[in-house]
Amino acid sequence: MSSALLLGSSFAAAQAAPTPAETAGPAAPSGPAPAPDASGAAPPSEPASPAQPGTSAQPGAANAPALAASPAPGAVAPQPGTGAAGTVDASAAPKAGGGADAYAPAAEAIAEDLTDEATKISIYGFADFTFSTLLSDAKTSGASTGVGPNPSFYVGNLNVYLDSNLGKKFRSLIEVRFTYLPDGAVMFDPATFQNTRVSAAFPDYTDFSRTKKVGGVIIERAWLEYAAHPLFNIRAGQWLTPYGIWNVDHGSPVILSNTRPYIIGAEWLPQRQTGIEAYGSHGISDTQVGYHLTVSNGRGPVDSYMDLDKNKAVGWRLWLQQDTPYGTVTVGTSGYKGRYTDAAQVAALEDGAFVTKFPVTARYDELGLAADLKYTWGEFLFQSEYIMHDVRYDDDYRPAGIIPGTWAPDNRTWGAYFQTGYRLPWYGIMPWFGLEYDRLGKSSPVVEGAAAVGGLNIRPTDNVVLKLVGVHVWMPYLKKKSPDMDQLVAQVAWSF
Repeated sequence: MSSALLLGSSFAAAQAAPTPAETAGPAAPSGPAPAPDASGAAPPSEPASPAQPGTSAQPGAANAPALAASPAPGAVAPQPGTGAAGTVDASAAPKAGGGADAYAPAAEAIAEDLTDEATKISIYGFADFTFSTLLSDAKTSGASTGVGPNPSFYVGNLNVYLDSNLGKKFRSLIEVRFTYLPDGAVMFDPATFQNTRVSAAFPDYTDFSRTKKVGGVIIERAWLEYAAHPLFNIRAGQWLTPYGIWNVDHGSPVILSNTRPYIIGAEWLPQRQTGIEAYGSHGISDTQVGYHLTVSNGRGPVDSYMDLDKNKAVGWRLWLQQDTPYGTVTVGTSGYKGRYTDAAQVAALEDGAFVTKFPVTARYDELGLAADLKYTWGEFLFQSEYIMHDVRYDDDYRPAGIIPGTWAPDNRTWGAYFQTGYRLPWYGIMPWFGLEYDRLGKSSPVVEGAAAVGGLNIRPTDNVVLKLVGVHVWMPYLKKKSPDMDQLVAQVAWSF
């Protein structure tokens, strides 16, 4: 649990205005670390899939576990130990985002890797198994854990990749997550203040109508890429938004913790988009620079396949990586600007003919800006991200405020986190620690939240990661009255 806002669900009423995460649909939980420039480094397209152990190329990535990150175009087998830009654990998963040295050739290698001869499809992925227990008062924080107040076991992520070099510089990558959802999900109705549990149990017609529970599939991404030149590569389809460190390097085996920081999970910048992405990079000596430009449907209730307004969202990312005798520094800045629109679909009769209309029911403009910093030196890792998100409502569709009889104001939220750790030479053990602060603005009943997280990240093999994480969440503005949450989490994550 990485944010105090979650804690607010059991402390105050739901927010009046829809959050970007809500409007964008369910955010897929952490997945692998693919997609270029996860850490702001030159996009080596997608890192190699975790299959064969290799040698770590990035400082701090020694003994990194193989990660279910997308392999570089034309890559045949993953090499877990080769590079690691793990979101939180730079040394966590080779090829899960690329290492310092792995980034050096970066996009320059893409055109060469994508040969004219198509290769067979590669299938790989990652999964995790978690035990979670609440240490604080279940009455005030039991709903914040996501799995209830009682000690629970669960399988959180099961992500599978289908990766293929199609020849003539074309490449395809598809990632799907299998989940038990929506079965058992608890939906909160702010109008009635009641919770309703969703049931996905249905009679099976092949088994005398005995009840079976069904799960779901989340399409994390599905894109086709053309590597025209190291300075210009283009993707079309659904892709992970190329911002910051964590959003792209998001696989369970690569990250230090078991959950994402709140500023990432709240999707102040979209987790994924459907549209076109262009990117490229260039290196001069020990310096690498790169860019990403995106245009997409933007956000909406069905943005994966339908745009309910004519306003296309645009995004960008610029990054620079510098290798020095005292480690590797990567800095980046990212942005997103778009319009959220919801609309009904109504059939009407006009001038004797049936027509279809799409009357708008909700609309607001949003701007997200982000900055990130990552530093690795040997087995030492430090990384941090900052995100600001502005929402400006169309007055004709401004929603009701938290207080009855009022209207929701335009709002600005912002937050930041850092995580740091050092990989010891014994058994792949990394002690680590992190802090997070979130300012949630005028539209939330929870004004601000903070979290302290830390624990051990252990890699007994290249493909297996063991985690023991302690979480403390509180609301600074409530001082002694803050309904703090304390949680202990143990997880094993593996790539295959």
